[in-house]
Amino acid sequence: MAIMKRMRDNTHIILWALLILFILSMTIGGLVGGANILDLFSKEKKLQGKAGIVNGKELDGMQYTRLLQSELDRYRDSGQDINDDLIQRVSDQVWQSFINETLIQREIKRLGLEATDWEVYEYLMNYPLNFLMNQEVFLTDGKFDQNKYFQALTNPQGNEWAGVEQYLRGYLPFEKVHNLIESLPVITDGEVHNEYIKTKVPFTLETLFFPYSIVASDSFDISDSELSNYYKNHKKDYFVPETREMDYVYFELKPTPADTLTQYELAMDLKQRIESGESFETVATEYTEDPSGKNSGGDLGWFDRNQMVAPFSIAAFSLKKGQVSEPVLTRFGYHIIKVEDKRTQSNQEQVKARHILLKIKPGPETLGNIRSKANLFEFDANDFGFEAAADSHNVVIKNTGEIKKDSRYIANLGTFSKAIRFAFADNPIGTLSELLSTENGHVIFKLSKVNPEYYKKIDEVSDMIRSAILTEKRSAKLGEIARKVREQISEDQSLIIGAESNSDIKFEKHEKVLLSNPLKGLSRSDALIGTILALDEGGISQPVKTGNQYVIIKLIDVGDIQEDDYRVEKELIRDRLRKRAKASYYNSWVTEMQKKVSIIDNRENMY
Repeated sequence: MAIMKRMRDNTHIILWALLILFILSMTIGGLVGGANILDLFSKEKKLQGKAGIVNGKELDGMQYTRLLQSELDRYRDSGQDINDDLIQRVSDQVWQSFINETLIQREIKRLGLEATDWEVYEYLMNYPLNFLMNQEVFLTDGKFDQNKYFQALTNPQGNEWAGVEQYLRGYLPFEKVHNLIESLPVITDGEVHNEYIKTKVPFTLETLFFPYSIVASDSFDISDSELSNYYKNHKKDYFVPETREMDYVYFELKPTPADTLTQYELAMDLKQRIESGESFETVATEYTEDPSGKNSGGDLGWFDRNQMVAPFSIAAFSLKKGQVSEPVLTRFGYHIIKVEDKRTQSNQEQVKARHILLKIKPGPETLGNIRSKANLFEFDANDFGFEAAADSHNVVIKNTGEIKKDSRYIANLGTFSKAIRFAFADNPIGTLSELLSTENGHVIFKLSKVNPEYYKKIDEVSDMIRSAILTEKRSAKLGEIARKVREQISEDQSLIIGAESNSDIKFEKHEKVLLSNPLKGLSRSDALIGTILALDEGGISQPVKTGNQYVIIKLIDVGDIQEDDYRVEKELIRDRLRKRAKASYYNSWVTEMQKKVSIIDNRENMY
């Protein structure tokens, strides 16, 4: 049973990997923020060597580093470049996974969902773990032998199953939480029926649309007291959070003429290999940098002259069948093209071709040179000052503009959470960052300005307030107009008569439309759909507010439900609605749980 010992020794690795995958699979959408009290604790001794603390549970720095490195290795193995932005994104994923795992464990304890001895045994009996089924000790003629497995399970020779038991005692409670969440959303037959009607049943409707422009903007007076009261009641809308600005110097990773020449020479070498007898498909599979052609030998299928960029198209259509082009330069890089066939279809000449794309990008020497320049600038900026170094190195200092603490994007640099973390760290103005890297370059920042939070004064926002009050008054007046028009229309009349009183009121008839699609001239609205579903045939609604405008609806006809189709679609629709509900429930649950626990993120202060 040596294999069991090895499994036991590695159980903690297997368990962590499974928990991360499980939690990530349940996490929908972006990261959800929690209470961050780092400023109060970052210098306390208890945080030394810790990546963070969630509800009293610590994430050891070494453990965090191993998890981060493991995830980065997966990206590296897939051929993706590792840069600061990717490291930050993966770090956030690992940290969020730890938060979610801790929250789930909290609920497991509160609800008493720990795995019992019987549950562990029953699970092993009924659901042999995949990594066990592949172990040689349980195979007969290369296949999993259930009898051998049952014999080993029911007749242990020592503590060889202890690691597997530990693994399941960690996994099964999470499975229980998962099953609990799975069971919570109850989708009624009525909800399924309505969803089917919205997506499958055609409706014929009339609508009267009352545009906002019907009520003139100069028909209302707004007093100073109205302005003052509105400002007091909506003061939170005029809160401006603290923002910061940074100066920076950017060292772009751009190819040199030598890099372009290197790719051209490679293209010529590949062309020579193909002309010497190597298969175009084989060479393309090995060298092309077009992801869509990597597994298809560079196959582009059929295309006409207008489907490709001009240089590529000109070269392709000038080749004879079976001919291979010289290297063709486009904005994507160098291409080698082989035309396999030609035809005319719908009066358009078409070719069937393959290509090899070689992107023009900085080579190792160029990357090293750019990095050296950035490093040298960093040294000089720290020794002689940021501006002096910029002048000496003849580089341009740029400014980020105002950025907020919850920003993730910096203009002209893209997503750059690590830079934003630096900006809002507890550093004095003038502090320089370390050399940070993005996908396209290296950056050094200098914290240049801190703009404290404040409320805009009423004089600054008086025009905005006046506009908001005016909008409310115009919308209210428009509602009065719509209601008066509705009072003049009887159930047996067409809505078109309502448009006769005012040419600005828009009448529209919608023939056999689906409620899942927006009605012509109207935005999609749950209020509109709900109103339509509540109407009887021939019924006319009261005015429905959509934004600042109003709509009156008359239901003319509803198509028949195709019962056979409904029986086929019913459970598919229920499953789709349940998945939507589960995702919403889980995200809401995580958000609420994070509000109830203390979360200290110490990742930036570990080293």
